[in-house]
Amino acid sequence: MKLTLPIYYTIVKKTKANKTILVNMTWYRNAHYQISNKVKVHYHELVREQYKGEQFNDKVSVHYKIYVGRKGSDGGNIRSIIEKFVLDGLVNVGAIKNDTIDYVVKDSSEYALDRENPRAEIYIKDENGE
Repeated sequence: MKLTLPIYYTIVKKTKANKTILVNMTWYRNAHYQISNKVKVHYHELVREQYKGEQFNDKVSVHYKIYVGRKGSDGGNIRSIIEKFVLDGLVNVGAIKNDTIDYVVKDSSEYALDRENPRAEIYIKDENGE
């Protein structure tokens, strides 16, 4: 299964100009809980939209490829929040049973620069290779 998700989110404000944020640990730790929940719900909806009914066995591996928009970006900072939102979304749609280490037994990351289309690509597969 492959998911492609944005790494930026635009917060729509009624009285001020909209604000586009990079979804990463730095933003998350400082965000108001209502805003962070809104972003989480958005990512769960994106997972649901791309979910095609795949169900995985008990153990899965997940690979994250983070395409950042500029050099010097902290890819792990981005991955940490994307990972949390995506795994919770996969549990919600029933693709995986849980996101604990009993079920997500392996993960990996790679990082690349794509100024035109920053994004996260997430690849999920049964750990036995299916």
